[in-house]
Amino acid sequence: MRAEIDFNELRQLVPKIRRALNTSTSLLGQEVWGNLMEFSPQNHGRLAGSWHLQQQGERLFIVGTSVEYAAVQNDGSDPYMIYPRQAEVLRFVVGGQVIYAKEVMHPGITGTHYIEGSIAKAESRIEEFVYTALSREGLS
Repeated sequence: MRAEIDFNELRQLVPKIRRALNTSTSLLGQEVWGNLMEFSPQNHGRLAGSWHLQQQGERLFIVGTSVEYAAVQNDGSDPYMIYPRQAEVLRFVVGGQVIYAKEVMHPGITGTHYIEGSIAKAESRIEEFVYTALSREGLS
């Protein structure tokens, strides 16, 4: 069996492969970003709407948020004390009754692990993204 390699064709293939890699990485980053917006806990929607996608290089994308409670919602927390910040006591309603307290023990938060879920869902589509990118370059 004899194989021949046309180096001109090979040289033309390299930029197409590079573009396909860039495209598939971009699709993956966009998928993670979209999943985070979809899977974030959405009591008021602040966290879900806060995610941003930033390209840092040809194949490097950063997805992040400045919402301070994003990690706690994902990872959870141990029980902790709540103290008043602007008043002398806390005021809240339980069972229709107004309660005043100088401090309250919060039971903690169970993490939802929405970040890991968002990444896992995106990773399950990598083959699709690569195929799409190769198709766009006429390589599939």
